[in-house]
Amino acid sequence: ANPYIWIIAISNFCIYILRLTILDWGASFLTEIKGMEIAKAGGLLATTEIVGGTLGMLLAGWLSDKLFKSRAHRTCFFCTAFATLTFFLFWKCESMALSFVYLVLSAFFIYGPQALYGVCASQQATKYAAGTGNGIIGILGYLSSVVSGVMFGAKAEAGGWESVFPIAIAFGIVGAIAIGLMWNAPATGYDKLKRIVKEMENED
Repeated sequence: ANPYIWIIAISNFCIYILRLTILDWGASFLTEIKGMEIAKAGGLLATTEIVGGTLGMLLAGWLSDKLFKSRAHRTCFFCTAFATLTFFLFWKCESMALSFVYLVLSAFFIYGPQALYGVCASQQATKYAAGTGNGIIGILGYLSSVVSGVMFGAKAEAGGWESVFPIAIAFGIVGAIAIGLMWNAPATGYDKLKRIVKEMENED
């Protein structure tokens, strides 16, 4: 019954689509669209995950604690928005070097929410329902593979990769808007929990 959990789950679904699109089809993007050799494409894709992803998670966690006072959902908003923007720039960029930079940046911003959405769910659900909250966002996250894998594969076969990018970017925008709805949400759900318990005690 906690709307924040469902907001987080929807945004997680969308950011997972971007992440899995890069993982599943990144090599195809680099070879078929950008003209890169397959051996180089595989190596560069691994670099985006290791370098961009690791640094992205560390910085996102630090920003959440230091800048946003443990409001991890605010960090997730900026990360999701910039992940979508850099993925768009990767699509439109004609320079091979810049394409690689934008792909690394996209991974950098994607892995922030990947690391923090579970934290957001635990904070909002409190320790009494943290497992359930994480279970809900996890289910929606992995359901995204139906879109990024099956749907995008069929779409690319029918209309080429140019037909896939706008859909992936649209999901990124939806994800940013969804988590943006939580901007004014408290860092945790414990104050709300205390109010509910107090109301129940008064009724008794």
